[in-house]
Amino acid sequence: MYTSPMPMVNIKYDAKRVPDSDAIGLATAIQKIVAETTGIPEVFVYADSPKVQAGTDPVEIFVEMSASAITDIDGLVNVTKEKIKEWKKEFGFKHPITLTITPMNWKFEVGI
Repeated sequence: MYTSPMPMVNIKYDAKRVPDSDAIGLATAIQKIVAETTGIPEVFVYADSPKVQAGTDPVEIFVEMSASAITDIDGLVNVTKEKIKEWKKEFGFKHPITLTITPMNWKFEVGI
């Protein structure tokens, strides 16, 4: 069995307000940001625009990772948030982002 604290990032965005090219740039950036802030290089990212949406923000980022890998959730949120703000400013990303980081107690197996 293979276990790892690797974070999984899921980005949901409103394609009516956020172009796919912006979402692709954000996905690439958030992969690097999460790897840097967690110290875990194995970060994978999914991004999509749901067909059905109601009351959503333009961009929502959900980071799920092993609870055992998080020693300070508030610190992790703050550092991640600041790096996202820096990236937004540097690349002119104008859309507001909602960030959620969820500690998970999970087990998974790869390559079944």
